[in-house]
Amino acid sequence: MSKISIAAANSTSDIEAAKFLHRRLKMSLIGSQKKLAMGDKGLFYTCELFGNDHVEREKEIRDIVNFFRSRKVPLIYIEISSNQNWGDIKAEDLRKYYVEESSVLNVLDENHGFFE
Repeated sequence: MSKISIAAANSTSDIEAAKFLHRRLKMSLIGSQKKLAMGDKGLFYTCELFGNDHVEREKEIRDIVNFFRSRKVPLIYIEISSNQNWGDIKAEDLRKYYVEESSVLNVLDENHGFFE
């Protein structure tokens, strides 16, 4: 299993993006705006893949990707292994864990249907 976090690549004040996070992830509207304004330091989504809730997490990730693509707001994806903890990763080392969007989607595609 791996753990994924997602943030906007750059600071954004896109109110529609904040509303999306509010509706889809049940974040507060102000909290969503603050996370998006922080850019790559405003991780707004974190999950562990391939657990009991994988189907739900996969849908959330795909919804996030599709929505932000439609708004032309680039995202960053950070992946750590299941035996690592986010608290053990220093902020200045986060870039080491960046992965491409295509890699995240490929992993989801390769495992689609195994967890239903």
